[in-house]
Amino acid sequence: MIKRIFAAIVFSVILISCNNAKENPGNEKEDSVGEDGKAEHSDRLIYLDTARNLYNLLCQDWVMADDADALTDMSEDSKFEIPYRSFYLAANGTFIKNPRNAMDFGNWQFDDADKTITFNYSSLNEKDLYKIAEIGPEVLKLKNISINSSTILPFVSSGKRFKDMNEDPYFIENNRWRIKPLKNESDAAIHQRLKENLHFFILFYKSILIKDDKTVSFWGLPSCFKWYGGGIFIKQKEELKENWISCFYNRDQAMKAYDLADRLLSQKYEWPKGEKNWLKQNLYVLEQMYKKIDEIH
Repeated sequence: MIKRIFAAIVFSVILISCNNAKENPGNEKEDSVGEDGKAEHSDRLIYLDTARNLYNLLCQDWVMADDADALTDMSEDSKFEIPYRSFYLAANGTFIKNPRNAMDFGNWQFDDADKTITFNYSSLNEKDLYKIAEIGPEVLKLKNISINSSTILPFVSSGKRFKDMNEDPYFIENNRWRIKPLKNESDAAIHQRLKENLHFFILFYKSILIKDDKTVSFWGLPSCFKWYGGGIFIKQKEELKENWISCFYNRDQAMKAYDLADRLLSQKYEWPKGEKNWLKQNLYVLEQMYKKIDEIH
């Protein structure tokens, strides 16, 4: 294990580990900004500041206002467990809930007449019914009327989403690797689950860059890898968190994926020369890992 980690160190420039983009001096966003104040990637995003259709407004990422700043000081190695209550509503009627905690998923419907949202949980075979008290491009206030609650639950968002939902790391189809299988899987299925895990983080990195997110945190997202500024490492076995183990049928199957990841990381990768943005550095290598994984057995 030490040899594998040391090899990763040789092929990368190790900077300070960080979870907040503001803390890394080498990660300045290089996206140009046009006259409308929107980043160069705006052709890949839908900006909802002028949206009038309520369903259209709802189709984005929503985080509980009380939790919105919670990730700022949370590193991936943090021993604390915090709630990060969130909904990720896709335009095709699917959703995932709380992907940084215990992820739920399913389908959602909006009733325009009653101004209600119904969440049908595939993972729980249950549902919730919320009444919209207020909605805007960046604000959503709900009441959980399925439990007759009068408490107003405030959520916030960035007011933008991907035009192509397949680019969104929190689209359900990009998170099926997290759904625990009902039985032992073949080596090929375990291989595919790890490959989809890598694909999720490729989308995660790209989303940060495209949406120009100010805070970067990997806390709560299942992985056997550690993400540093200009470096990617595999965790020690004792560092593996239960949320990654539980993506597999059992620990033995998770360790098969871990061993595959260890062999994958021991390969040589080219780091982009002259690139100062650590997000782009890691993404460049991560995309190489994704292409190389099918060569590893």
